[in-house]
Amino acid sequence: MSVAIGLDFGDGSTKIYLNATDNSRNIALDEPSIAAVDPEGNVIAVGTESLMINGRTPGAVTVRSPIHDSIVTDFNLAAEMLDRFIERAAPHGRKRVYAAVKCGIDGESRELYRRALNDCRVSRIELIESPIAALIGSGYNDDGGALVCDIGAGSIECSYLRGGDILRTETYFGGGDEADKSIAAALRRKYGIAVDISMAREAKQGLDFTLSGTQKVEFTGIDTSTGMPKRIEITDTELLNYSAPQIKGAADSINAVLSNLPRYAGKEATVERIILVGGGALMPGLSEYIQTELGREIIVPNEPQYCVVRGLGKIISGE
Repeated sequence: MSVAIGLDFGDGSTKIYLNATDNSRNIALDEPSIAAVDPEGNVIAVGTESLMINGRTPGAVTVRSPIHDSIVTDFNLAAEMLDRFIERAAPHGRKRVYAAVKCGIDGESRELYRRALNDCRVSRIELIESPIAALIGSGYNDDGGALVCDIGAGSIECSYLRGGDILRTETYFGGGDEADKSIAAALRRKYGIAVDISMAREAKQGLDFTLSGTQKVEFTGIDTSTGMPKRIEITDTELLNYSAPQIKGAADSINAVLSNLPRYAGKEATVERIILVGGGALMPGLSEYIQTELGREIIVPNEPQYCVVRGLGKIISGE
């Protein structure tokens, strides 16, 4: 029995689409791209289970990620994690993997990713350009030209598609994770408060850009001078500035592609639609913010975080 798998392996999460032999099609796995590792380097758990184990197991168990800026940085950990995820999603049959890759990833990094998948006991590996999968999964097409902006945890990638081809891409390595670190670093530098990265992320995700200038955001952490608990409030405008690597980065990347479009069929290129995909597209008011910045209509599909993996599923199914 052969099983076709669609794999979207990202900094923030790993998603797997499974097209089973009974013709059922679904997202069989959606887990954070992390693993719990013991002092000897053995993988204790992967995904959500890693968070449950961290701090509850004797010894120096650490939680790590094998992928940063959309690039595999720890080959052995990536191979072990992917093997466990794929086995969990499809425990039986020969696996054929259709894996999404960013356009901005170079040949060496693609080969490293392919080698990690080879270690996962799969029978076939097909690398699919992520913007193509995202466009298909969004439910839209590239008639008249489409610009797809994928706002992920590790990168922001904007691609211009026309006639089924990717004609131009701008990749900014530094997405949601970079914005979270930027917020935490700015709070430490300006207010002398150390906050957890997860708190910075929650504050950013809770920000509604349509209400900019009217919200207060509270942070609780540790005073870096005294070691005592500390609480501060900042304005949403200030938080927006700290989140620049993700929020303004998306608008800047879209604008960079729009301002340098290639000619198509001997004519000046057109953009019929701009589509936001990826987990970052879920931030309240982000599409309105980008729309105001660029003066162009922005489309956010239903469940934009699943556009890539859904598109892989449609490619597998031949739809």
